[in-house]
Amino acid sequence: MSHIEETVDTVERYITLVKANFEYGCHYRGVRDAGGHQLLPSVGRYLSLFVNAGKSKQDLLNDEQKAFKIFYTEGVLHEPDASRNYWQWLVLAQHHGMATRLLDWTYSPLVALFFAVWKPADTDSCVYVLGRHIRYISTKEAENIDPFKIKEVCAYLPPHMTPRLRAQSGVFTIHPDPTTPLTDYIVGKIRVRKEARQKIKLCLNHLGIHEKILFPDRDGLGRWVRWMKFDSMLH
Repeated sequence: MSHIEETVDTVERYITLVKANFEYGCHYRGVRDAGGHQLLPSVGRYLSLFVNAGKSKQDLLNDEQKAFKIFYTEGVLHEPDASRNYWQWLVLAQHHGMATRLLDWTYSPLVALFFAVWKPADTDSCVYVLGRHIRYISTKEAENIDPFKIKEVCAYLPPHMTPRLRAQSGVFTIHPDPTTPLTDYIVGKIRVRKEARQKIKLCLNHLGIHEKILFPDRDGLGRWVRWMKFDSMLH
């Protein structure tokens, strides 16, 4: 599959572009800043901070594993399912805001478009498209492979452990070197004009893609009602 780069300013144009160019089963990631964003796991974004503090990349990777062990050790006290493996615990760590070597994707191009436009920004947004040819870590493999010892970028589809993960059709890439931006396997980049952000979010809301659905808890409900009744009128 060749690499596609296009610009859209409507949901209709976006859907047409996706249907015409990308196979079913591709993964999508929406980001607010089309120019400044790198496909870098959250823990990798701390490298410059470590370097400025006189520490090395290896120091960062060591602290990453120490942080995960703390999360795992403390987290089991709040987790009724003791059968979860390290891969599932890594997903939970990502879900609850810890810096990890995972990068979030979704099977849904509309969910990705929502995340590209849902927060205000003064730049164009974009949706990256990940091709289907990336290697998957199977559920069986995840029982026997240490996620911190993989040798290549892989995709991992966890069981739907949380309502949010299920609602967002979540899937992850895991990166052996989380300080290196992902460039392989990317088959498309769809830029969204900044002037169209609010119009696109309103259209997605009409189609049922909004905070209440994607964050199925009271926080998501509260954000959706606030946006619908107040913030949507600011632009």
